Amino acid sequence: MAKAKAGTTQRTKGPPAKQKSASISKLIVATKRASLAANTARLGVLTRLIRRRLATVVESFYDVGEALREIADRKLYAVSEHASFAAWVEGSKLMSSTQAEKLLAIVRNVPREAALAAGQERAYALVLLAAATPAPDSAAELLAGGVVDGQPAAKASVRTIKAAASAERKKRPQSPAQRAKAKADAAVDKGLRALLRAAGLPTKALSVGAGEVRVVLSRAHVEKALAAR
Repeated sequence: MAKAKAGTTQRTKGPPAKQKSASISKLIVATKRASLAANTARLGVLTRLIRRRLATVVESFYDVGEALREIADRKLYAVSEHASFAAWVEGSKLMSSTQAEKLLAIVRNVPREAALAAGQERAYALVLLAAATPAPDSAAELLAGGVVDGQPAAKASVRTIKAAASAERKKRPQSPAQRAKAKADAAVDKGLRALLRAAGLPTKALSVGAGEVRVVLSRAHVEKALAAR
């Protein structure tokens, strides 16, 4: 048997380059598949949590908001083939995108205990007020010691807080785009109110938002209007 020469080493051949490349590709595919499965499972868990909390006590709104924040921040909605968080909310039929954005705003700006003590609507109204004022305050600071229309912000009515926020926004100079949007909103509001009045329906519970127009009507009003046709 031939012996290796002194002072030399024998090299063992590794796997061919093509085999290495194929192994790396398989690893990447497996990693992506595992990540997709994990995100899909997590989205399912959070979606079921939201459905349960929506059906229970009012205080659950903060849990819903935190679940929505995780879905939005981690872009978990992408595993369900939705292009955006808003599209996923509408597609899941959990709530309107407006409601989802409201809950997101609360959990992003108000600590849990403060939000639960204030209630969902008051907490959100204070988020709007803090955003509208030029002072570098926050909704949490307003709840802790702020004053709205001469009374503690934590005790002020939602209507009072919203009115204060609206007054602050009106003080700001508007850009051409903002003026155009306000004009368009006013036209939609006026036209829809006219349609409702023509149908014999009340116009009080009507609001024009950025992405939706909301009208709340009692069944009795609708049945009465239908019967008159």
